[in-house]
Amino acid sequence: MLLRFIGFANVAWGLTFILISEGLFRWAQMEVPTVLLPWHMIGAIAMIFGVAYYLISFNPVKGLLILLLGFLMKLVELIAVVASWIAEVLTHQMVLYFAAKDFLWIGPLGVILYYVFREWQAPIDAKEINPEQPISQTLSRFSTNQGTDLSQLSYQQPVLLIFLRHFGCTFCREALHEISEKYPQIEEKGVKTVLVHMGSPEQGQLYLKENNLMGAEHISDPECQLYNLFRLRRARFTQVFGLRVWLRGFRAGVLHGYGIGKLVGDGFRMPGVFLIYRGELLKSYKHQFASDRPDYVSLANCEVSL
Repeated sequence: MLLRFIGFANVAWGLTFILISEGLFRWAQMEVPTVLLPWHMIGAIAMIFGVAYYLISFNPVKGLLILLLGFLMKLVELIAVVASWIAEVLTHQMVLYFAAKDFLWIGPLGVILYYVFREWQAPIDAKEINPEQPISQTLSRFSTNQGTDLSQLSYQQPVLLIFLRHFGCTFCREALHEISEKYPQIEEKGVKTVLVHMGSPEQGQLYLKENNLMGAEHISDPECQLYNLFRLRRARFTQVFGLRVWLRGFRAGVLHGYGIGKLVGDGFRMPGVFLIYRGELLKSYKHQFASDRPDYVSLANCEVSL
């Protein structure tokens, strides 16, 4: 409904700007341009976006690119108007006009864009996986890249099941580096490390190779069925975009050089670490924020007799 209202507002403003552009310049105490065609084109573009907003309001996910383009255009317009005002090209009346016309919609449009992108990122629901069932009944349905199912593997030795964020995430890159360093200590405890990711098997193999983790088995779970089984939900806004996440992200991505990469998988899926043995869950760690850093070695301490 809000998107349709924004669409109607854009059409109304564009049409009004075309019809009364001369009066608008006089009201703003600005000289009327000799050629008004560029300004009329701005009004026409606003009308086109207004119609587009109305049409995609029936299925916003399919109109994600239009929403993104419209949001970016409003940000560029905001910067241009402020710069023109500082340079005394625009009067404060014209700035107020643009503020009422566009700037007030940046916030609502940004919120819509966030939720539409979140929905677009959502994997297919794993309806056949029932998280209420005991883990031991469903582990056998998931196999590692070496063809061993998790249930069978957990009866051979304890398994440290590490669920990763998407491969392009700064914190996933940091985690892979840390797991690579702690991998020998975990193996010395008689615990098998298995990484779960949302990329393809080939992508998983490539990223593990880059981080010297060729010895670790991994599971490709692009539909997040195993993530759902262990109740690793999609993040709230603050869990991936909160201030503490941004600060940690700057330190890890910029200062420590982990950077960011291509989005591979659900960007909102939260990670976690679980220790399982003989089909039973012994320990668990669920990230409260994407930036959290679990103690992998401590989680690998198995307190049962092997």
